[in-house]
Amino acid sequence: MKIKTDFITNSSSTCFIVMTKEEFTLDSFIKAVGMNANGLLNDVFKILFARMKEDIEPARVFFQSDKWNYDNISFEEYLEKVFSKETKEKVIQAEKDGFTVYMGRLRSDYDEVEAYFCTAAFVIDTETLKIDATNSSW
Repeated sequence: MKIKTDFITNSSSTCFIVMTKEEFTLDSFIKAVGMNANGLLNDVFKILFARMKEDIEPARVFFQSDKWNYDNISFEEYLEKVFSKETKEKVIQAEKDGFTVYMGRLRSDYDEVEAYFCTAAFVIDTETLKIDATNSSW
C-alpha cells in the first residue's frame, strides 16, 4: 500500500454565465458590482473580472465543449440541468433581448480570489450586464 504524505488537492469548478448588452469590460463589471474607484475591495473584483474574462466563451460553444458530460441533450436542457429552470429562462430571454451570452468556469485551485468565488453562489443583475454564478458545486 502507498500513502501519499505530501500536498494533496481536491479541486473543483463552478460554471457561470455572463449576459451583456455591451462589451464585457472591467469598467462595466466594476460598475455592476457597485464598486467605485477607491473601493476597498477593488483589487479583489479586478482579479475576479480577469479570471472570468480569460475563461469565457460564447455559451453555445461552451455547451458544445461540455456536451460530453451531458450526452444527447439540448442547450436549454443543459442550462436547466447545470443551473435551474429560472436561469434557463433568463438566458433564453436575454438572447431574445439582444444580449451576448457567455459561459465559463471558476476553479478552486487557481488563486484565493477565484477559489473564494468558486465556492460562493452569486448573481449580478443590471440593465446591461447580468452574471449568474449560482452553479456552486460546493
